[in-house]
Parts: sequence; C-alpha cells; structure tokens
Amino acid sequence: MATDSMYFGRPGFLFEIPHPRGGVQETRLRAFSAFPTAAGGVRTGRVLDGKRTFELRYEQLFYDTHYTIEAIDQGHEGPGPFALIDPGRVNYLMVNQSAATSQTNGTDNFTIGGSGCTIESNDSVYDRGPRALQWNFTFAASGDLTLDAPAVDWPGIPVVSGVALVFSAYAKGGGTDAIMSITACLEWLDINGVSLSTSTGSALVTSTTYTVFSVTASPPASAVYVLCHVKANSGMSAGSVLYLDRFQLQRGSTVSSWRPGTGVLPVEVVSFVDEWPWQATDYRSGPVLTLQEAG
Repeated sequence: MATDSMYFGRPGFLFEIPHPRGGVQETRLRAFSAFPTAAGGVRTGRVLDGKRTFELRYEQLFYDTHYTIEAIDQGHEGPGPFALIDPGRVNYLMVNQSAATSQTNGTDNFTIGGSGCTIESNDSVYDRGPRALQWNFTFAASGDLTLDAPAVDWPGIPVVSGVALVFSAYAKGGGTDAIMSITACLEWLDINGVSLSTSTGSALVTSTTYTVFSVTASPPASAVYVLCHVKANSGMSAGSVLYLDRFQLQRGSTVSSWRPGTGVLPVEVVSFVDEWPWQATDYRSGPVLTLQEAG
C-alpha cells in the first residue's frame, strides 16, 4: 500500500479516503495568553498540549466515496471517536514521547514495568535535546518501558491492516554505565485491547554514543491497535543508567530522520458540506470535511 494513503473511520474499520485535491488544513492550536505587568512588560502563557482542526477540501467526489464519509457524519458508524491516519505527519507518537520528555520535563506518557528500575527526565545527557529519558536500575533486573496510548478511549495507537510500521529510538549507555542489551518492540492489540502478539527488533548493545535501534512489522490479523515498547534484556547492574532519545513511530519499513510527533488522536466530525450539481445526483461538487481532535 502507498505510504501516503489517508485512512478514516472507527479503529478496526478504517477505510482509505482520497487525497483532497483542494488540500488539507490541519493547524494545531495551543491556547496563548499575554499579561501586561505593572512595570510595563508582558508575560506570556501557553498551554502544553494543543488540538488540531482538520479541513479536507475536495474538488469533487463521486457518491460511492462520499457516502462512506457521510455515514460517519450522520451517525451510522456510532458516536465515535474516530481515527484519522494522516500521511502529512511522519511521527505518530505524542509530543512528550517523541521529544523524550522535553515537552513537560517529566515522564508523562511513559510507563515503566519490571522491578528494580525507575525513569526520569534528564537535561544534560541528550542527543537531540533539550532533554532525554533516563532509565535507572537499582539492581540487575529486566525492564519494560511502554509508550502510553494517546487517548483513554483507545488501548493503543490505531493501525491499518497490511500497513507496516517501524518504531525507532536512540540509546546511550556504557562508559561509567553498564553495557546493556535492549530491543524495540511493537505489541499488537485486538479491538478490546487484548494482546495478540509482539514483534521484536534486533538487540542493540549500548555504547558511549547515541545509536539508533528499531523494529519493523505489519499488523497481524485482528490487530486494531499497537503499543511501542523498549525492553532491557541483559547487562543491567546496580547503578546502571540508560539514556533514550528521538522516539519515532512511522509508516513503512525504513527508519527516516527524526520528525516531531503530535499524536494520532480521536477526532469527531464538525461538518461535511454536501452539494451536487443539476442532474448529477451521483456526483458531489466541492465537499469539505471538517474534523476536530477531541480529548
């Protein structure tokens, strides 16, 4: 399948929709305020997270395509939320995940599993910066770092059947820290969030420089969602530290240069313009689909 295809619908029932010839507007807004001070200066404030409004402007659609979108708009596919797999975004991860804790200066949207380990945000040993995720080990034990789902409605990130994904990150260890063996994993979940299987990439033996590691796989049958993991397999000891940066989940089978992620978040239909010309009832002229990120 083409890596620039666009998909829309309920997770598990996504269908391909045409690229809008009139273009797509998808500005991500973060509320901003300015406050004058008594000394004549200005203080500013901006919320951490933002939400996008998508405007898909079609020049024309035949009704056989139009009605699939209309069914979602008019409630035939339930109340939602729905997923839009947007080819205009390379990295499917959320901001704090793709930024390796640089958005919040904390470990929001990451979950650590296993015994004898903790995570924190580090502002000095990074690759891209201004921060990296620091993984601490208090004794030799296995560990599992999970990148959380983007929304409470979903147990993971929605996937498209047959469309391969590659999850990658950069890791640093060694020197005064123990040399470890780590792997990137993609855990496939069904529509109820039950784990079906896990795809595991080649192990990386860490070194004193940041090195990329990854896993590539296509969703198995019945997979609806995916979760990204980093697993620490061996080499850990008391006081070991692992640094991780440049997290990325993208479509395809090859790791590309890191790009910022803004998440695959639930959307709802705001409006869907429906207009057809005289004596052409199977044709829609200039429909515009407007979607709003929710949550």
